[in-house]
Amino acid sequence: MEFWERLGFRENPYNTKPLNVSLQDVDLLMGRNEEQIEFLNAIDSNKEGILVLSGVPGVGKTSFFNVQQFLLESGHAPFGPRLLAARQLCPVNPYDEPRFIAERCVQSLCKSIQVYCSMTGATLPPETKKISEWINKRSAASYSLGLSVMGYGGNFGRQVSVSSIKDTTYEGLVEVIEVMVSEVVAILNFSGCFIVLDNIENLQEDELGESLITFRDTLFSLENVWWILIGQAGLNSLIQTKDPRVSQRISASIDLKPISDESLKRAVDQRVDKFHSGQEKGSSPIPESIYTRLFESSNGEIRFVFKYCHDICLRLVKKVRTQMAGLDNGWGEKVFNELMGNYFVKNEISEDNCNGLLKELISENFHGLNLSEEIKGILKQIGKNESVGVSDYKDFKKFGVKNQNDFLHNYLTKLKDKNLLLRKTEGKVVKFQLRGLTLIALEKKLL
Repeated sequence: MEFWERLGFRENPYNTKPLNVSLQDVDLLMGRNEEQIEFLNAIDSNKEGILVLSGVPGVGKTSFFNVQQFLLESGHAPFGPRLLAARQLCPVNPYDEPRFIAERCVQSLCKSIQVYCSMTGATLPPETKKISEWINKRSAASYSLGLSVMGYGGNFGRQVSVSSIKDTTYEGLVEVIEVMVSEVVAILNFSGCFIVLDNIENLQEDELGESLITFRDTLFSLENVWWILIGQAGLNSLIQTKDPRVSQRISASIDLKPISDESLKRAVDQRVDKFHSGQEKGSSPIPESIYTRLFESSNGEIRFVFKYCHDICLRLVKKVRTQMAGLDNGWGEKVFNELMGNYFVKNEISEDNCNGLLKELISENFHGLNLSEEIKGILKQIGKNESVGVSDYKDFKKFGVKNQNDFLHNYLTKLKDKNLLLRKTEGKVVKFQLRGLTLIALEKKLL
């Protein structure tokens, strides 16, 4: 029997993966009505534009966006144009140059068109088909590709010629994107498409500024393309400080805040009802008191909540199976259910058992990081301060911090990269605070 079937579910109700661009996931998005109207209203305001979608890690940015994409692409949105969904996001990595990002945008848009045509049975547009073959032709031999940009409104368009993808310039890649967008509109009958730059704040601030300036009058000026820039909280403020010429081109900015406790409860209930295998109404194996405390301790990281709900269930089943291994009457279903019953109260794992399992998990995960006493002391001090900036370095001199630069690069940034700190930006002010695992570790006196 499958793991989750033993707990009464067809599938994992605590799956941490983002919601998909699909009808069945629409009802799983909770507490975002106001943001949905803001998003659709922005998209409805123009044929193309730039929208910044930001929020703390784990708040549900990709899930929110994917649901809006589905509604617009399928025509189920209450208002707004039909736009081809970006089923493959374009990740931005540290030190990426504009050309590398443009190449990923070509691959992302091509993949999105291919997936849509495969799902609907539509024929892949001819120029996009050529581009797909061109992307996959990685030989060093000289290769020339002639493409036609379809004109809008019955116009003839123009010709584009590029060499192999590895030899094509940034400007050439922009033209390849333009070719595909023209077919999305003229052949697939969409008003346009989405292209997404994910985690754009991975770039250093000077690199981010240079890239955005490069994109401003090229990629960001393409007709019928809505560019979505996904990043951490304060991304729009960061862009404004880098270059007002870019920020003036931004059509809208939405900073997703954590959903309310009530919306979290409804989100859990909706998942439990959807994936419960019985005919009767299902209930969450993890008590409300536990998952709401995880939610509050993690500053509203839904992904963190679901991860530890899943891990508590996994740890409990492991414990029961370990007990079964020591019994003479084998691995039978009856024995499993009897042992599991010792941990449950009214169809949910008792709060005491959950707390014990959670402490085990947090302790293992935290100690597995092999942090020095010095680093633990710094994390504990950050928890006492609630949030810190580089100017607070004097509070940490007792831990060996020398100056602001040392504090930023050798402590705060490194701890953020290990997902132990959350970085928040408000204009030019950057603050760091404990995140998820470290917050609960502090609460459990593991620091």
